Amino acid sequence: MNLRKATKLKIINIRIASSHIEIDLNVDNNDYVYIIENLGFKVMDTVKIDLEEDEKYNEEYAIKRYIELFNEERFWEAHEVLERVWRKNRDEGIQGLIILAAAFVKIQENNPEAFKRLIIRARELIMKNQIPYINKEKLLRKMDNALLLTKPFKIEREDLGSIQKA
Repeated sequence: MNLRKATKLKIINIRIASSHIEIDLNVDNNDYVYIIENLGFKVMDTVKIDLEEDEKYNEEYAIKRYIELFNEERFWEAHEVLERVWRKNRDEGIQGLIILAAAFVKIQENNPEAFKRLIIRARELIMKNQIPYINKEKLLRKMDNALLLTKPFKIEREDLGSIQKA
């Protein structure tokens, strides 16, 4: 079935994770929920990508949210929460984390070659720079394993570093 033609939705992209499907839509109202549910899908979560600043939005909040989203295989959203921080500070360690999430987006889009290119680039940036709140050595080992297996991993509690930026 061609989802775009069948629904007339403005579908930007579709990604398949291990436990869910993500559909990026360009919408003007909430009619899309009715349309998608009529196809037999259950809408579990909707996220509005909003670039407006928020008082609580800081690097620590963004990293914590990144980890939550990353562990739920919501890699596109994980990428987006750090993008806002990176635009402010241009930190290359943060950029490495953004590219890491983008690499896993490519797995969900069934593009293993792009995944490999991106995870190698993310590894280079993370290796050369400090990254806040996450143990860099443990993360690099997980990234090496993911590169071999072409599979996502989780950032576990034992992978977290100090709350202070190293």
